[in-house]
Amino acid sequence: MAIKIITPPSVEPITLEEAKQHLRVDGNDDDILIMSLIKQAREWCEDYQNRKYITQTLELVLDTFPNGNAIVFDSCSPIQKVESIKYYDENRQEYLFDESNYIADLDGFVNRAVLDRGKQWPKIELQSVNAVRVRVVAGYGDDGDKVPEAIKWAIILQMKLLYDDYRPEEKTKLEEARNALLSMNRVIPI
Repeated sequence: MAIKIITPPSVEPITLEEAKQHLRVDGNDDDILIMSLIKQAREWCEDYQNRKYITQTLELVLDTFPNGNAIVFDSCSPIQKVESIKYYDENRQEYLFDESNYIADLDGFVNRAVLDRGKQWPKIELQSVNAVRVRVVAGYGDDGDKVPEAIKWAIILQMKLLYDDYRPEEKTKLEEARNALLSMNRVIPI
């Protein structure tokens, strides 16, 4: 499965002012660098947790429909909504899988699109790769206020690791603290 970012987050969970406070930076000389570090830290934490923090539109690309009754969003929960499920036949003709065929489970720890009772995935010959495309809106919300505090602190720790130079034992402690905060709600795909 591949995940394409269609619309990236419009803001970061940590503001420039918050970042500068935690890094103990006065002045504006490093603002561009710090904004980049915030984004890098968020992306690192998202990848570690297999979650998305700020509202963004994603497209999951699968070669086939799953063998089971659900498409599991184990690399991008929380999902706010499933916009569409499209699939392509062997002639590359596009079809829309009607939303009446599935229920979007947005309440679980890992979200999913589950076939409704009596429904099945299409039984046509699909194109050989990238045959199923699921467009979703993911993230906790449109701003950093909805992102859990533990995640914000992990982002801050990762940002500090990128910005400052630490002795090996200090660096290890910061990494362990960051990982402990992120492990609380980490999704480990199986």
